Amino acid sequence: MALPENELASSFESQVKPFFEGQFALGSFKGAGGLTLRYAKREAPTPGGTLVLVKGRTEFLTKYAELFYDLRDLPLSIYLLDLRGQGLSDRLLPDHEKGYVSDFQDYVDDLSIFIDTVVQPDSRQARSEQNPLRGAETKHGQSLVMLTHSMGGTVALLYANTHPGKVSGMILCAPMLGINPRPFPVSVARFLAHGASFLGFGAAYVPGGGPYDPAKPFASNDVTHSQARFSLNQRLVAAQPADALGSPTYGWVDQAFAGMDRISADHRNLTMPVLLLRAGADTVVDNRPQSGFCSDLPACALAEMPGAKHEILMEVDTIRNLAIGLIREFLQRNVLPAKERLP
Repeated sequence: MALPENELASSFESQVKPFFEGQFALGSFKGAGGLTLRYAKREAPTPGGTLVLVKGRTEFLTKYAELFYDLRDLPLSIYLLDLRGQGLSDRLLPDHEKGYVSDFQDYVDDLSIFIDTVVQPDSRQARSEQNPLRGAETKHGQSLVMLTHSMGGTVALLYANTHPGKVSGMILCAPMLGINPRPFPVSVARFLAHGASFLGFGAAYVPGGGPYDPAKPFASNDVTHSQARFSLNQRLVAAQPADALGSPTYGWVDQAFAGMDRISADHRNLTMPVLLLRAGADTVVDNRPQSGFCSDLPACALAEMPGAKHEILMEVDTIRNLAIGLIREFLQRNVLPAKERLP
């Protein structure tokens, strides 16, 4: 079902974009502290499983239009949001291109509000309880799986750890359990980020950082081998410049370390099925914590994506199709009731 990348340039305008704009409704809600956060949703015609996408840093709603086009045959309700400080959600600094968050917990609180008010509001409780699914369920009777990328994995894991029973499965693509703060060692990066934030420089770009570069050459990117998908994402930002986000700030890095530390300390409480897709050639996150994390959990499968850079779901077809196949298998096994599973 996945579109080949050599057809992406033409197929996106003729197939993917009309699908996304026609099938997904856009909306907004008030997150923690009253920030306005944007989201997109496609509700299945009959009650069934629910998939919530929690994206990585810099990412925006339309970046995942191709993925959901490729998964369009699955009878799932799908929800995705722009995290605070990125996409079309409210930004946190006067310079909107600075990647910043004042407290990593704000991401988690936003996700909690999103789940409770948009994904599974109380008004749907009676309807969903009439259609219980097998296996782990949320309090509203809907089986809910989270699909995450990078920082989104950290946010979703913290949410699941503090909301037991709400999440019945987790797919972690290149999860941010550690970061690669090159050229500095982790200990130095921690010291610099925390010290700069403490001294009032949390809103400053990290060394070497700066605004979004619309002309960044493909050859210097560290997230994908796919020139077609790299170029498409540049075109999407050019069409919607408000989606642009530059480098992280000291404050964001400091809070990222705090979030990862909480996962390191508390992740053993997670009991739902987990699929962890590791990017074999990742230079953005540190892959080393992933093996220990997965082995600590009772139902975690770790799958290596050989040669993949950080954005597994934006990679070349050979890598991306392997990942999508594993995601499909996981969803059919852990979300879809038996009568709705595809052959």
